[in-house]
Amino acid sequence: MSPKRTIKSKEIVSDIRSWMSNQQLMDKYHISLDRLQNVFKQLIDAGAIERGELVARHPHERLSIENLRNHHRNYVFVGLPIYDLKNLLNKGTVIDISEVGLQISGVPTNVGDTKDLLIQADYFVDVYPFIFEAQCRWVSMSEYEKLLSGFEVTSITDGGLEELRKLTRMLTIHPKPS
Repeated sequence: MSPKRTIKSKEIVSDIRSWMSNQQLMDKYHISLDRLQNVFKQLIDAGAIERGELVARHPHERLSIENLRNHHRNYVFVGLPIYDLKNLLNKGTVIDISEVGLQISGVPTNVGDTKDLLIQADYFVDVYPFIFEAQCRWVSMSEYEKLLSGFEVTSITDGGLEELRKLTRMLTIHPKPS
């Protein structure tokens, strides 16, 4: 039996953030998909990376990280606009959303920033515009040089939450449970 290979967390985190695919990571570190899944979980548990960073990396790959989160993300199938209320010129697009968080592209931010965000879905469905407060948990650049960021919802009114729930039922693709 060969000795267990040690993977340096700093190195693999750097590789994850440089957008290496799951296959590239498995090849570089000589590990299976199951072992890669375990490494991701260990990195999350240690606070080295955020769950959202894994979802943002390559959502089309078949690595099941949904079981690492408490709330499933719902992927938006239209260009759903989102605005930073402090500067309405900071318009972005919602990529995925749940009752507790969302991933967006195009709104400049830094990890730790708290923003008041406005979602305006009334162009597409019968959902009133709603505002909520969210804190940025991670920021990265996509392979296409698009700014991506993950936000945790920190405050929302009951009415806003109801509109958010309507929105997720009408404008999102719900991933199949693993």
